[in-house]
Amino acid sequence: MGTDQPSDALDTPTAWEPTEVELGPAEQRAPSHAVVADALRTRITLGGFAPGARLPTERDLAAALGVGRNTVRQALRQLADEGLVVTTPGRAGGTRVRAAEDAEAAPSVQAEALAELRASLRDYMEYRAAIEPLAARLAAERGPTAARRALVRMLDEEVTDLAGYHRMDSRFHLAVAAAAGNEVLREAVTRARTEMFVGGNSLWLQTDWGVVYPEGRDLAQVFREEHLATALAVLAGDGAAAEASMRRHLLESAAQFTALLDRLTPGGGSGTAAASGGEPNLDAGD
Repeated sequence: MGTDQPSDALDTPTAWEPTEVELGPAEQRAPSHAVVADALRTRITLGGFAPGARLPTERDLAAALGVGRNTVRQALRQLADEGLVVTTPGRAGGTRVRAAEDAEAAPSVQAEALAELRASLRDYMEYRAAIEPLAARLAAERGPTAARRALVRMLDEEVTDLAGYHRMDSRFHLAVAAAAGNEVLREAVTRARTEMFVGGNSLWLQTDWGVVYPEGRDLAQVFREEHLATALAVLAGDGAAAEASMRRHLLESAAQFTALLDRLTPGGGSGTAAASGGEPNLDAGD
């Protein structure tokens, strides 16, 4: 059972809240501009932005990818130096994909980029499946009461758009890792999420995310439903249930990314996963 069994009162204010400051230096490390540039380059290659199309603003890209605006700015500068995008100043300006006859990637180049991205996401999801369920178990079995209560309260926070959903999703998972009380495990969870979600979240750019979430779906409710079982299991000090619910959640997340990747695959992705290494194997340990 968890340390200091929880009382029935979940709304009692506590001094412990998992804010960005309290998550510590490791969680605040943003991916380098080269990683962001690579994610945007892949998204452009996969046809997410047509030649001549305008990219989202620096602010929107930073929010979507979970990085600072300066990191985005440096990444766009790198892509401009490569001749992939052109940035023009002024209110009517912005950054656009270079419009040229050879700007559109060949199908073979697109297929290679998609296969590499699919394999990378598979590797990260399998790694996360090895460490995050354990973090949830440890959080339940020995996490401070305040930390476990905070996970439940987090489910009631406002989420108004997809960027907000991604921020809350990261806060929740990092808070679970912090509550586990194992700094090495916490570092591993942080690093895996940071590295994975720059490339992973780039899939959502210029994508009809209705393929995953039905149009008009309340994202605050989606966030709550996806994390409720884990939060309650951790609160109750039930390590086995917390571990199992986190593993189920990761399976569902892997399915979402697969759906996004298949949407980018000509013909709906039939057979592509097998050709590039198969779907993530997240079932081990149940």
